[in-house]
Amino acid sequence: MHVLIAGGTGFIGKALREKLKEQGIESSVLTRTPSAPHHIGWDPERGKIDAVKLPKVTHVINLAGAGIAEKRWTEKRKKELRESRTRTTEFLHVSIVKYAKDVVNYIGISGVNAFGFLDNKVYNESDDFGNDFLSQLVKEWEKAHRLFEALPFFSILRLGMVLSPKGGAYQKIAQPIKWGLGAVPGSGQQLVPWIHLEDTVQLIIACLKAPKGLVHAVVECATMNDITFAIAASEKKKIFLPNIPSFVIHIRFGEMGHLLTKSLRVSNTNLFKTFQPSYNQLSLLKN
Repeated sequence: MHVLIAGGTGFIGKALREKLKEQGIESSVLTRTPSAPHHIGWDPERGKIDAVKLPKVTHVINLAGAGIAEKRWTEKRKKELRESRTRTTEFLHVSIVKYAKDVVNYIGISGVNAFGFLDNKVYNESDDFGNDFLSQLVKEWEKAHRLFEALPFFSILRLGMVLSPKGGAYQKIAQPIKWGLGAVPGSGQQLVPWIHLEDTVQLIIACLKAPKGLVHAVVECATMNDITFAIAASEKKKIFLPNIPSFVIHIRFGEMGHLLTKSLRVSNTNLFKTFQPSYNQLSLLKN
C-alpha cells in the first residue's frame, strides 16, 4: 500500500501522515511547495504535476480545499472555495488515470453542511442538498469526488467540525478565550456536528482497509455553548462575557456567520454501524 494525500500539509493531513507512519504505511503528499522527500509537487491551476512518483500509488486520500472559515465569503472567495475543491479534484483524477494505474481506493472529504439549516430535522446521507451556498458547494465537491467512483473501493466522508487543541476550529475559538475575551456566539443552543481529530484520522485509515461509501463523520451534535465551555475548560480559562448576539456576528462575518449561529443536526447512525469512536466526548478536548 502506498497512500497519496492531496491537501496533506494541513491540519488533518499532518496528523494523518503521522499516524500512517506509526502504522508502517508509506505515504506521499501533494503540495505546491515541495520541500521533503515524501512531497510530490503539483500546481492544479496550471495543470502541472511531478508524475515520476505517481506509478507506485495504490490509495488516494483527497483533503484538498481552501478553508471555509478563513475569510469572509465575497464572490471572489466563493469562487476560490469552489475551484480549490472541484477543479483540484478534477485535475487529480486526470493525473491518477494517466500516471497511477494501480490505484484501487479513493477517499474524498466533504462537509456535513449540505442541507441548509432547519432546527427540527435530523439529516441523513440520503437527504437532498439544500439551496444555500454551502450546500451547493458540497454538492459540486462530491460530484467531483465521484469521478473516482469507478475504482474498486470508494468513500466520501462528510466531516463535522474537527476539534483538537492541535489546530483548526479549536484554536480559532480558544484564542479570544486565552485573552479573557471568550464569549459564546449566538444563543449558544445551536447544534454543531463535530468529530475529534484523532477519530477523523482513525476513520480515514479505516476506510483504506474497508471503504464506507458516503457517511456522516460526526460523533455528536453538541450545542455551541457546550463546545465553547469545553474548550475553555481545556485551556483552564473562564468565560465571563455575555453571548455575542447573532446580528453582531452577521455584521462581522456576513453569510459565513450562519456557521456560528445556526443549528444543524445530522445522523451518525451509518458511521456507528462500522466505526466506534474513541473521542466522542467533549471532555476529551484536553490541551
